Amino acid sequence: MNRRQRLQAAISGGTPDRVPVSAWGHFYPRETSALALADVMVEFFDRYDWDYLKVHARASYHVEGWGFTYEPSHDPARLHACTGYPINSARDWARLEPLSLDTPALAEQIEALRLIRKRIANDVPLIMTVFSPLDAAEKLVDRNGALLKQHIEEAPEAVEKGLAAIADTFERFVALLVKDGVDGLYFSTKWANNVKLSTQQYQRLVRPYDLQVLRPAQALWCNILHLCEDDVQLEAMADYPIHVFHWDSYTPNNPSLAEGQRQLGLAVGGGVDSPTLAKGTPQSIIDKARAAIASLQGRSLVLGPGCSVQVAATSEANLRALRRSVDI
Repeated sequence: MNRRQRLQAAISGGTPDRVPVSAWGHFYPRETSALALADVMVEFFDRYDWDYLKVHARASYHVEGWGFTYEPSHDPARLHACTGYPINSARDWARLEPLSLDTPALAEQIEALRLIRKRIANDVPLIMTVFSPLDAAEKLVDRNGALLKQHIEEAPEAVEKGLAAIADTFERFVALLVKDGVDGLYFSTKWANNVKLSTQQYQRLVRPYDLQVLRPAQALWCNILHLCEDDVQLEAMADYPIHVFHWDSYTPNNPSLAEGQRQLGLAVGGGVDSPTLAKGTPQSIIDKARAAIASLQGRSLVLGPGCSVQVAATSEANLRALRRSVDI
């Protein structure tokens, strides 16, 4: 099987020749221009011979058009430093308007994707990262989740107007991704868990905007939903237009991949937690990877990190162990 066939077999519940595997993480000094991002994504893909290329873009690309500013990091282990953000009071949300796709940060991502596609083989599935509108909203308050929750409680209508502007922007952005030939989205949410919002709150407030962004992605064949953090609301998201549900199965209140797959009846992703990838031995990584594969009998699984790899802290030997685990 080639890479595309292998991933398609895993997603459809068939029997691939081996379990597909990939990994991703931030390369902070090299994610601030289209060319540098394209270069590092292709280099990382080629170095480890992954089965698909998940573009791990600068997280703030979603919100720079609304006034989020940052000081670029030149340290592989350090986040970019926020230097300005537009939301200070609950009423500020009502001022957000949809962005043009010519906005520099959005246009930069499209350019990077086009550069990547020119440099990878035709059989390499290309997956682009897009955040839930509420995750993007959190960046507009410089990741102050407590303040965002306060705004939701104080002025839900204003917050919803802001979410509508974000969703409108990224619905059009995703439609352009589809036109440009990506194979799927990696749609990420840190808010669909019981630590941050109840299931009822998430479904009422966030779900309509998630589905708006995902609407054009229904034409794609490899949409991955990443449910971040602990106590994720897996079953509540089961009817999203998603092919692979991805979460960290090693946090205290999350289900195992096998349990989640039984609940969903769909393919699942993950299997090795990022702390083990960063601090464990190559053998410990192989052991966890093989346990995940065995728990699903090698089917309906897309192996990888449970969340993004801590690139600066993770050795080449450990990443090679992850890749090697599917060949044992």
